Amino acid sequence: MCGRARCTLSAAQAARAFGFPTTTSAGGGGGDGGGDAPAVRTLQMDRFRPSYNVTPGAYLPVGTLRARAAGGEGGAEEQGPVIQCMKWGLVPSFSSKTDKPDHFRMFNARSESVKEKASFRRLIPKNRCLVAVEGFYEWKKDGSRKQPYYIHFRDERPLVFAALFDTWTNSEG
Repeated sequence: MCGRARCTLSAAQAARAFGFPTTTSAGGGGGDGGGDAPAVRTLQMDRFRPSYNVTPGAYLPVGTLRARAAGGEGGAEEQGPVIQCMKWGLVPSFSSKTDKPDHFRMFNARSESVKEKASFRRLIPKNRCLVAVEGFYEWKKDGSRKQPYYIHFRDERPLVFAALFDTWTNSEG
């Protein structure tokens, strides 16, 4: 994915794009996601701001599996689907707590080289997720000008990208 995208998806629309279950509330649902909700846990979705021009550093709804209490004896945990709002752009967990996060530095892991870069390679086994957007922008150089092109499905269904995530805490927590 390039450095700009469109994401105005509701949590329910993202859940459907990820293949997670949704529930329909009474009287709702015209296919626009307005009357239904994800049937999975959502975390920090209040941070998400729908936008036609999302840049690295912005929050997006992300689908992943997270541990949760199984409810049985012994406090066992099981994996369950979650939609969580995460910032676009990787700040590795080994970054210093006093570093200023640069979300533009590592926002695009290329499939050809993802296993070669330590920042990405170490995340592949357990820190994979899905990101859904309506489309993204690519620029074509035309002499000294750049012409943006919007890439999307004709039927307007969301594009779903494989992604990696990490957890980093700054000095303020």
